Amino acid sequence: MKKLICLLPAVLLSACATDGSMNPTATTANNIGMAVFQSAVDQTCRTQLNNRTEYKVLTSVLTAEKKQDVENQICGCVSTEASKNVTMVELAQAAIDPNARATLITNTVNNTLSTCVSRFKF
Repeated sequence: MKKLICLLPAVLLSACATDGSMNPTATTANNIGMAVFQSAVDQTCRTQLNNRTEYKVLTSVLTAEKKQDVENQICGCVSTEASKNVTMVELAQAAIDPNARATLITNTVNNTLSTCVSRFKF
């Protein structure tokens, strides 16, 4: 996860290196930055999900494959919802400040994990 977080500043700051000839709607650097953010959110989601007692109880009767499928669906939902609830300003702050980065990722996962778990039918 630290490797991904270290890439976030470089990716976000790479947008400053363009010459302006790119289509403004095709913001590749923003898309890459969001992908890195979603990956960090996914990893944090998996950690928090596996630490939840109710998740441990509900998945204790599942096969490892089915448990992985449930985890993928829930954390996929969290990653998708997280990207809808974060602004580019917040991502830029996270790229510069490690404390802001950790806070943004943790808060985003906390705000969306329960919603995504409740949507999932075991």
